[in-house]
Amino acid sequence: MTKDSNIGLNVISLDVRSTIEGGNDPFKEIMVAIKKLNSNETLKIINSFEPIPLINKLKKQGFTIWTERPEIGVVHTFFKKENEVVDKKSEDFEEVTLSEDFDEKLQFFEGKLKIIDVRQLEMPEPMTTILQELELLPKGNALFVEHKKVPHFLLPELKARNFEILYKKLSENHLQLIIYKN
Repeated sequence: MTKDSNIGLNVISLDVRSTIEGGNDPFKEIMVAIKKLNSNETLKIINSFEPIPLINKLKKQGFTIWTERPEIGVVHTFFKKENEVVDKKSEDFEEVTLSEDFDEKLQFFEGKLKIIDVRQLEMPEPMTTILQELELLPKGNALFVEHKKVPHFLLPELKARNFEILYKKLSENHLQLIIYKN
């Protein structure tokens, strides 16, 4: 992180492009930076795409957010804390995604599963691919996803669309997800 005051604000810059290129999710790194922000500071995330799920999550927490595209393929997203709002709904939803009923649900949807593997996709493609597949999913079917991590940014989107999600961790970088509507 670096300080940047050339736009008239007390800006803390965080370039997450190398984290993403390395196959890692910068979510924790971003949230640590957000928590460290003072009221007079603005966090600038430097990325190759506009982080819509992060923007939606932090808007609910009272942040003012804007983006700039200084050059092709580079997006600066600014987060300025204005009002503290606790987004309890998405936090609660994240707690519900436990794997207790995973095998039971897998059996229930046998023969009615669309299977996709998003482990090799770069962000934000796993999320957009999952959402596109859910749009095409026939009623009464489920989406079975091979993923490398719990998709935290996807969870509020799924809740807003009335989907349930269960996951089973197979290894450090391999999860299986079942996404369905009740």
